[in-house]
Amino acid sequence: MPALYQTLAESLMQDIYSGRLQPGERLPSVRRFSRQREVSLTTALQCYRQLEAEGFVQARPQSGFYVRHKEKPPAGPELPVFTGRAARVANIGAIEEVQAVSSRRDFAPFGVSLLAPSLVPSDMLQRSLIRASRRLGERLFHYGPAQGDAGLREALARHFKEDGMAFSPDDLMICNGGMDAVSLGLQLCTQPGETVAVLTPCFSGLLQVIESLGRKVLEIPLHYRGIYPERLRAAMARSDVKACLLSANNHNPLGFTLSAQEKKDIAAWAAAYQCPVIEDDIFGECGYGRQRPLPIKSWDDEGWVFWCGSVSKTLTPAYRLGWCAPGKWRQAALQHRRALTISVNQPLQAALADFMHCGEYRSHLRKLRLSLAQQVDAMSRAVLQSFPAGSTVTEPEGGYVLWVTLPPQCDGWRVFQRAAQEGLSISPGTVFSITERYRHCIRLNAGWPFDEKAQAAVSRLGEICREAVT
Repeated sequence: MPALYQTLAESLMQDIYSGRLQPGERLPSVRRFSRQREVSLTTALQCYRQLEAEGFVQARPQSGFYVRHKEKPPAGPELPVFTGRAARVANIGAIEEVQAVSSRRDFAPFGVSLLAPSLVPSDMLQRSLIRASRRLGERLFHYGPAQGDAGLREALARHFKEDGMAFSPDDLMICNGGMDAVSLGLQLCTQPGETVAVLTPCFSGLLQVIESLGRKVLEIPLHYRGIYPERLRAAMARSDVKACLLSANNHNPLGFTLSAQEKKDIAAWAAAYQCPVIEDDIFGECGYGRQRPLPIKSWDDEGWVFWCGSVSKTLTPAYRLGWCAPGKWRQAALQHRRALTISVNQPLQAALADFMHCGEYRSHLRKLRLSLAQQVDAMSRAVLQSFPAGSTVTEPEGGYVLWVTLPPQCDGWRVFQRAAQEGLSISPGTVFSITERYRHCIRLNAGWPFDEKAQAAVSRLGEICREAVT
């Protein structure tokens, strides 16, 4: 269940949605609000910080908190026609080609969402690995528990508790990265040939794993600020849709975060229609606000949300460490793990547990979020300066990718091919859908410091885009 401050924040969100609180209106002071609601000053401040993180209010120095104008879905480009028919992912070859180019270490790293090594505390991670290996002793030569290292699950549960998420160590299972957790959820919640609803544009890796498991995809359209709630609800109510795979926080590639009310609604629809939600929360800890946004799982009272996370986007994908909270599929997940992979890398689990116990992970996240916000802002401004007239770029609330919409006559796939010839990797929009509807879009990684070299690369990409306008 959500913490008290989250319940209070949700109440104020409803006041903002309903118009009882108007844009520009000043909220009561933290002290006054705590007296009005009979809560502690800490709870009152946490409530306001949550509203700030969700984009509902703005803190003004020496003045207080004010209601922000909550934008409606922008008119923007006309929404593509969605047929409402499920289909297999037919562009796997294109996805694999993009992955091959993006994995080139000698290329400018705009194609894959990856942090620069300079943003990762590698020395501290190394020390944690050494300490953990010593403590493991003879356990280094044995299989670990199928559910994952108890110390790591305890460390994760404590870490999440600080962000208002109530997990016990027993609720969690350690996986071989976030995609392993997502794959596990798909295998337990659906059968080959069945349909999985996704929000589109959708991260190509998710489409890839759906196809590898023999499932079909039903695309649900997004606008640049989030979901069309009734379209998502209608999809979840369909008898042929057996699960919904989505990200609610710092969406890849659009960068939005759903409101608390939207997350609560999705959890309620999952239970009402018995439609499992596989929640990919891999960018959940990469928001730019002080408060980590809660996942849909926080409103899941009946276990219909299969929550997945990882340190791949906050530390390193090389560790291949992720986790899931399987909900009502907990026992099935354990059986699956025992039968197929037995356990996850024991020394690295122990190292991550040590890193979290020392407080280093939370300290790292605070620094990382600031760096990401600065890098994304710098790259966004450079794109708008360098790319063809009429190009637009998203304004993400978290994460470190930018979705660029080029003029309609500009072919993103041609840009990808031409850029690759010059040692520049990007992700063309065509790999984020099972159709061609995003052919005039590209996604850029902003996970590296925006230095002179990055500036020059973006400028050259802009030239390539202008050349690709037909």
